Amino acid sequence: MAVIGLTSCLGDSDNNNQGLSPEEVSQCFNTIKGNYTGKVLFENLNPNDVYDYIDTLDIAWSVAADTTIVVNQFPQTVILDRISDQQMKEALEQAAPAPLKAKIGFYESDPIRFMLYPYSVTYDVEYQDAPHKVSLVFWINTYSFGKYDLSSRVFQMQLMVAGLYLDEDTTHNYLLNSAYDNSSIPIIITNVNLSK
Repeated sequence: MAVIGLTSCLGDSDNNNQGLSPEEVSQCFNTIKGNYTGKVLFENLNPNDVYDYIDTLDIAWSVAADTTIVVNQFPQTVILDRISDQQMKEALEQAAPAPLKAKIGFYESDPIRFMLYPYSVTYDVEYQDAPHKVSLVFWINTYSFGKYDLSSRVFQMQLMVAGLYLDEDTTHNYLLNSAYDNSSIPIIITNVNLSK
């Protein structure tokens, strides 16, 4: 995933960390607002080939409303490979995609860089013969971020998965390896043409 070159560079802006003015924030928002299509890149472990571990799906997102990114159908496929409970995995496989919303915090204007503050994605599932809600949550602060290049119009975002929880119980995480370390689960969304 490093091929995309999406990096968080907090503190690298030319404004000496003074932050963007309200006018600059508004300009950034007006520049990136609109509808986008592209790919979501995620790790999908292949037990037969250790070099085959990145998968892609088509995805669409929009920047609308005040500084909010919306993915109307966020695919749960991106985390199925990391679910430790087989019944939960099967239940989530059968669920419909759910919306993902994230607030944007702009901190640089050229290129436009921003922090992402994603809300939980909640899926309706049938688990152990009963209806439940499963919430996919993400790390925030320096872990989920994005970039929009003004000249190339390349839009890229990284979301870092933190956990998968059943109903209101946050004591049991259904995902393997979701601590923020080298085994975390990064998800990249990009409008780069990956077929080149």
